[in-house]
Amino acid sequence: MKFSTLRIGGKFGKLLGQPYSPFYLMIYGKRFNGKSSVAMLLANVLVKSKLKVLYISNEEGVKASLQEKLLRLNITQPIDFVEDYNPKQFRAYDVVFFDSTQTIGIKPDDFKALKRQFPNTSFVLVFKANRDGTSKGGSDWEHDCDAIMHIENQSATMEKNRFPNGSNETIKIF
Repeated sequence: MKFSTLRIGGKFGKLLGQPYSPFYLMIYGKRFNGKSSVAMLLANVLVKSKLKVLYISNEEGVKASLQEKLLRLNITQPIDFVEDYNPKQFRAYDVVFFDSTQTIGIKPDDFKALKRQFPNTSFVLVFKANRDGTSKGGSDWEHDCDAIMHIENQSATMEKNRFPNGSNETIKIF
């Protein structure tokens, strides 16, 4: 059997290694630690790698604050941002981001169905964290993802990674 992998450079390439296509990544962290910013920076890198990206910004919305964040992060690639969750749109994209998975309201069984419905689409799921720092997604979500990235103090650590050449060190993203 042969599987294709993505070549991602920079900090995300060091963290993730070579993700399989499609891949399923979970990003989580406490509020105000940079999880949405890290997700948007990853989306920017993926578009530079010639992937078409849809970013569902359900929690923050598509507002002036989102535009300010994109400018501050120097995100220059053409990422499509929407506020509402609508799976009919997914077929046109290589990667779909859910930010946040809780506010979108999908459950693990819904996600399994999406993976079957869109077998060539990668998904990046952004989760909030509990007060103790653990993911609000829980083990059901963790088992359905290939990799788990924890964001704390604007740094990323891979807690789980099924991709070749990935790292488990903490890397400062900002």
